[in-house]
Amino acid sequence: MLLDGRPLSKEILERVKKGVAEYGKITMASVAYDEDLESIVYFNSIKKNAEKVGIDFTSLVIKGEDLLDTIRSLNEDPTYTAVIVGRPFPKGITNEMVSAVLDPDKDADCLTFQNMGELFFGVEGVAPATAKGAIDILAYYNVDFKGKRTLVINRSVTVGRPLSQMLLNRDATVTVAHSKTQNVDELIDESDIVFLAVGRAGYLKSSSIKSKKIVVDIGINVKDGKVKGDFEADVKNSLVDYTPVPGGVGVVTSAEILKNALELTKSR
Repeated sequence: MLLDGRPLSKEILERVKKGVAEYGKITMASVAYDEDLESIVYFNSIKKNAEKVGIDFTSLVIKGEDLLDTIRSLNEDPTYTAVIVGRPFPKGITNEMVSAVLDPDKDADCLTFQNMGELFFGVEGVAPATAKGAIDILAYYNVDFKGKRTLVINRSVTVGRPLSQMLLNRDATVTVAHSKTQNVDELIDESDIVFLAVGRAGYLKSSSIKSKKIVVDIGINVKDGKVKGDFEADVKNSLVDYTPVPGGVGVVTSAEILKNALELTKSR
């Protein structure tokens, strides 16, 4: 079964559009440094959705050394109610530095210590958009996480760590694998749900799956001029349900960002 993310994305955007009409003006800013072309393209796609739901969206492209000062300026500017920052950050700027500078009340992708820390208390008012998208796409298809053996192949602050905590919040049994994990194939075989964020096209193939499972593909890779995920449906396999790339977690993620902007406005 193909777990298409587009119907859910459309549903989220409709809810955001209604929320914007109810709560008033929302103005977002994205910040990306000039060498981060992937973030620039990503933010332009979010801007298109923002315009559809009535959110004012400004894309800022800056020099890497200006990142922290730009964030401070946006914190102090009452014009903007939500801010998203492109990752990875410029050389010399760490997750901790950005987390410490960004105003939690304007943090639309859960970068700050405060908003990230709330996840560990089960509070997900503003959650990391990619992790939330991966969770919500399964909930949309009525997947029950309770007791499920889930494997997250990623331990980044952006995806793997918040996703693992959000799965624990839903009573899943969680295993985290990473570059130093030696028995990944065995862990995949033993899992009910596998979340892939490896960054390697075709890392897991449907032909290798021998037991019933769900694969949530979070990977985005460009190969031969085409966007591909970490999962490859090289053969038809009735044992696996999976999210496609493109059209899966990615399209939901961009909608989740705008939903976060609405949540920030509602909480003011």
